[in-house]
Amino acid sequence: MGLLGLLSSASTLWTTYEYSQDTMRGKPILKADAANTVSNSSSTTDGLDWEYAMQWSNGAGDLLTSFIPKAVGGGSGEWLDGKSSLGKAIGQRQAFQAPIYWGDLPFTSGPIYFGAVAFFLFFLGLFVVKGTLKWWLAGSVLLTFMISMGKNLELFNSILFDYLPLFNKFRTPNSVLSVTVVFIPILGMLALAEIVKAKDKLIFKKPLLYSLGIFGGFLLLIWLLGSSIFDFSSPGDGQYEQIKDALLTQRQEMLSSSVLRSLFLILLISGALWFYMTSKISQTVLLVVIGLIGVFDLVQVDRDYLNKRNFVTAKSMKNEFEPRPVDTQILQDKTPYFRVYDASINTFNDASSSYFHKTIGGYHPAKLQRYQDIIDHHISKNNQAVLNMLNTRYFIFKEEDGNIAAQLNPAALGNAWFVNEITVVDNPNAEIDSLNGFDPATKAIVHKEFAQYISGLSLNKNGKINLTKYSPDKLEYEYETEGQQLAVFSDIWYGPNKGWQAYVDGKPVDHIRADYLLRALKLPSGKHTVVFDFKPNSYYLGNKISAISSLLLLILLAYSFWQIVRKSDFFVKNSIA
Repeated sequence: MGLLGLLSSASTLWTTYEYSQDTMRGKPILKADAANTVSNSSSTTDGLDWEYAMQWSNGAGDLLTSFIPKAVGGGSGEWLDGKSSLGKAIGQRQAFQAPIYWGDLPFTSGPIYFGAVAFFLFFLGLFVVKGTLKWWLAGSVLLTFMISMGKNLELFNSILFDYLPLFNKFRTPNSVLSVTVVFIPILGMLALAEIVKAKDKLIFKKPLLYSLGIFGGFLLLIWLLGSSIFDFSSPGDGQYEQIKDALLTQRQEMLSSSVLRSLFLILLISGALWFYMTSKISQTVLLVVIGLIGVFDLVQVDRDYLNKRNFVTAKSMKNEFEPRPVDTQILQDKTPYFRVYDASINTFNDASSSYFHKTIGGYHPAKLQRYQDIIDHHISKNNQAVLNMLNTRYFIFKEEDGNIAAQLNPAALGNAWFVNEITVVDNPNAEIDSLNGFDPATKAIVHKEFAQYISGLSLNKNGKINLTKYSPDKLEYEYETEGQQLAVFSDIWYGPNKGWQAYVDGKPVDHIRADYLLRALKLPSGKHTVVFDFKPNSYYLGNKISAISSLLLLILLAYSFWQIVRKSDFFVKNSIA
């Protein structure tokens, strides 16, 4: 059944794995001596760079937010009202945002809060639940906590990073806590189940007292000694020097009130359990009380981060995507397919301009490695030749007076072109280095692995080639030329055998890589059509495997359920009747 469960996701897993091999999370293409290593690149490492991968590592204080929501202040832009101590100190009467977060993460929108109630029941489960499942759940919680600490628990996590397969493909260690949220309530529910089904409820009085004493005592200790244990400071406090003391006071007050809140909630839960064990309330009342308190616990904190401020009218949402004058100007260009370089924003960490245009920028946490290399080595250094070969038709930039303007690039090479010279190089380093000081309109840089493909070509660049139809997964061209030619296309190489198939007059043909990351195709003389069609086997065959496996899994589950029902007392009794 486990294998069927895995195969039911074959399409997703296969395509993700296949793509990951060619991304900055896969093996490096360039050798270290020539790579331009930067913080967000893996040009010289198999997987992500350690520092880049470990940026969002939890500190001990961040883990406290599992059951103390404001242990490290909440969010980097926490909303406070004018009645708060910080609001009074700065004379702010209305609600305002303040840099309250002081944990180890670079910044955060809010805490990862499992709930004081859920966490207390989980802790109680360590005392009342029997069997190995308890230890699996507890061990899983501990393991995910340790992984979430990333560089703050370097001895442990560096071993996983270096030796555990695929571990170095992922970043943001604290995201592993999205799994922890499953383990904690399971053990908590098992604890309640043990208490409810037991004939002698009183045997759980001691475990309850132990849990309350240890867990509640820990909270009380933080409340009493928090100001001595923590300094409540953040690396970014230097820019708020005038209100720094008020900030520290606000953070201390938030920790204190948050601890008391969690302590109060677990006392309520403990009281309900005590009354149930001593037969003062019924099972129904117990479960309703715990359910209501648990929901209140989570909803009250959730509303600090998901409330009416987060919801906007459809009109307001539409206004978020209002085109700028430069966008309107570029959209008037009816050329079907070209790219835009928006230098007025953080080009490779902001995708806003991609709402209107096909850009050479945007953001993706797992960019193709070849494209990341081109960013590091050439685009970041304003190599105009590389921008031209990427069909960068417009540049958006800020003028000296702050206005944003667009400029047409007449040197953009278009969607495809013929070359009259080929330079064969020995390795990827030479490929990317050769893009310095070359003219992509006349010359193609080709790796020696494709030398046989281009052998015998006599190029003269006579002819023309034009894009006739465009869609993201299918591009159609028409060309006319005298003699056999090599055409270079401004789209990114993804291969070999990863799904892109070239056709000339409907017949499949091989294509190669040129200029480190573009496609190139050997074309026969005359007037013909060219099609690039993307049909990855990992997706289409993977979908079939997923569908068949899912069907078999459903049949197996239905059969298992039928067997359970058939053997149950209810089925037997009703059959006899």
